[in-house]
Amino acid sequence: MTREAKINVILLLVAIMLSLLAWWQPFLSTKQWYFLSDIKRDNITTIRIERKDLDTIVLNKENNNWFLEQPYTLAANPLRVDTLTALVEKQSYSRFESADEDLYRYELDKPLLTISFNHSRFVFGGIDPVKRHRYVMNIDDNAQSGKNTVHLINGVIYYQLRSALNTFISPSLLPPSAHINAISWLGKTLKNKDNKWLLTPDDPKITSDSIAQLLQFWQHAQASKIETNVDFAIDKASAQSRSLLINITYPYGDKIKTEDIKYLIIQQDKQLKLVRLDYKLAYWISPQTLKSITEFLPVQETME
Repeated sequence: MTREAKINVILLLVAIMLSLLAWWQPFLSTKQWYFLSDIKRDNITTIRIERKDLDTIVLNKENNNWFLEQPYTLAANPLRVDTLTALVEKQSYSRFESADEDLYRYELDKPLLTISFNHSRFVFGGIDPVKRHRYVMNIDDNAQSGKNTVHLINGVIYYQLRSALNTFISPSLLPPSAHINAISWLGKTLKNKDNKWLLTPDDPKITSDSIAQLLQFWQHAQASKIETNVDFAIDKASAQSRSLLINITYPYGDKIKTEDIKYLIIQQDKQLKLVRLDYKLAYWISPQTLKSITEFLPVQETME
């Protein structure tokens, strides 16, 4: 056999071996995937987060919408809720068993954070010093197995759970599915009576299309930022002249809730804010947003 023929045979054998290796690779894999729980996100109706040195947060799912129950009774930020519920279906990088006396090594003897989904509880400990993953235990699973199974997960979720309270609050000025009954603002009142909107004082130039547009702006208005624990010293006359009062109804569980929401219009440090004194919250808004929810915009005429 010539030298060239031998080389061709060797190359053929190498090609066959590589093909076989590629075909058998899935069967040779020994990677095992672990999950924190078998809970399904859609089945979660209550979330409780106990955070060391921070506010405890409680959320409830009502009519497919999430609301904060503690420390405020407000609509929850849906993006933050998605982050929370994703935890139950999260894969862990690895897991191992620990003796009770060794839990302190992972800061799981006195957890830094506890989160409960319905009645299932998860505790967060410290960080793996090598790969920087976070130690987590599923308390329910461990109670059933009688073992301390410790999972290692991506540590980012821990910091999201400990993020500022304002990130858990919906940026919308109204709760989901809210129905507006009346609005009082800047000396004007708009009220729904017998399915007809009445404006006081009356203005014949205001059309039904303008009113519909104003209501639509309220339904979709959002803050760019929410500030908690605000405190303003405002005299009663100023508060009355610069306030927005809106009466709404919205579904909550098996009931229909009616609520009056009062916002004060505050200009502070070149920043425009709508302040709820009942919760000491400030919703940062743009001048255009304020204009949209406090003025009737003229109806554009159709060009001939």
